[in-house]
Amino acid sequence: MSQHKISYKEKFRLMDREALSTLICAVVITAVFWLSIFLLKDYQTTLLKMPLWFVVSCIGGYLLSVIGVIFIVRRYFVNFDLDDEDENNANR
Repeated sequence: MSQHKISYKEKFRLMDREALSTLICAVVITAVFWLSIFLLKDYQTTLLKMPLWFVVSCIGGYLLSVIGVIFIVRRYFVNFDLDDEDENNANR
């Protein structure tokens, strides 16, 4: 796989974008977790002999986490070495 040259400054910009997307994903997952508990706590419905709020918050939260991680890795993460190639070439 051919990689185009990325400047050292651009690498840090990409890392900031990766960190921000990870933070947003974590906030969304946490919000869904707590909202499902608060919105479904009064329902008497059960699923798999567990309260609905538990199934939606824990099992649904896990599935949302997996989907979120797959999405942000494919969309925002870039494979690169952090080494500054210009510095490495100058030291040789």
